[in-house]
Amino acid sequence: MKEIHIPEGINFDCTGCGNCCLMWPVPITNTDHLSLSSLSYSELQPATLSNQLFRPLHSNDPKLNVFTHTLEKRQDGKCKFLTQENQCWLHQQYGPQTKPAMCQLFPYTFNQTPSGVYTYLSFASTGVLLNSGQALTEQTELLRQKWDLFCRLFPGLSMNWSNIQLIDGYPLAWNEYMHLDQELLRLIKVGGPKQIDKTLAELSHYLVNVLPREINLEKLPPVKARTKVIDQVLINYLFHLYLPDDVFANQPTDLNSRTLLQSLIEPPETVRLNSSGKTGSFQELKDLALGELDQDSEDLLWRFIYCRVFAKLYFGAGFANLSILAGMHHLVVLIVLVRLKLKLLALTHPQAKPSFLETLEIVRTLERRLTQISLSQESTVILEVLLTSPERMQRILFLAS
Repeated sequence: MKEIHIPEGINFDCTGCGNCCLMWPVPITNTDHLSLSSLSYSELQPATLSNQLFRPLHSNDPKLNVFTHTLEKRQDGKCKFLTQENQCWLHQQYGPQTKPAMCQLFPYTFNQTPSGVYTYLSFASTGVLLNSGQALTEQTELLRQKWDLFCRLFPGLSMNWSNIQLIDGYPLAWNEYMHLDQELLRLIKVGGPKQIDKTLAELSHYLVNVLPREINLEKLPPVKARTKVIDQVLINYLFHLYLPDDVFANQPTDLNSRTLLQSLIEPPETVRLNSSGKTGSFQELKDLALGELDQDSEDLLWRFIYCRVFAKLYFGAGFANLSILAGMHHLVVLIVLVRLKLKLLALTHPQAKPSFLETLEIVRTLERRLTQISLSQESTVILEVLLTSPERMQRILFLAS
């Protein structure tokens, strides 16, 4: 049995909100299919089962080999087994063990590394977003059961950690990384929720200082775009990749690398962010001081960063095979995107403070997109070049202040 590492200060119990039972079809195993096919649905309203309940799953994704069908949704996008009270009918009638395995696993997920298995919770879950319920450190036995279930659902999943790089071209052994990891987590814990921007800057500063001094982190191929325009073009592309207006729509899951490069070679005169019918120039967004968010929002952003760093889900095999520095700067950008989205919402009401519910839903969208994103090698190379610059990170952080 591999050692299971559990993040401290992170809680979870299901809030019963039903938000995890929306829109996307749930993949189910053959065992799930046989079990659900044997049940009686006479208690359900006929309209709920007006079309087929299951659909055969044909996927080329090797991670989905165990799954044979999907559990289809109603016309309103909700699970066919979700009651009017947003409760799971299967759970109520037959117990939690009758639910599809993927439903039983959510929001738990795991990352297997040479140092053991690291626990992560999906921030698409309301309970995770609210940090509600019992501490994970008090759920050890449950986590072992969830890990066993994870292994049954993804038996061929193996994570290759043999090619870790501090930055592109500077490999790092796993034990060397773990030394860095301890310091990164210490800085996050010391900084705490009230100093998230300062903490992000310190994480970047620490990693940069580990590098040999002769390395030029600001080197870019010749482009016509001014430095600030490069920042804006990058942010604009990542904003629309990670925070689309409709996360359930058929969205691209990779950067349009060639279009992005073309924008750097032939930069636009102005760059504007657009979201949900609202638009703003980067100068307008910069002039709108967001300041410190409410305590719950700051705590949520802090937990999001802490959990992804703890679970090693920001670089290498954990995310897009980015280097450690580029992966950390990518995390910086994600928080900046959340704050810019809040700024964009506030442009029409500059006197009103962003609400926690607004922050919560933005982070939920971000998490859902992170599970969908599959960056190509070309996109990873571009991000490596654009995200290693500590000066760019400082400018971007200032933009979202």
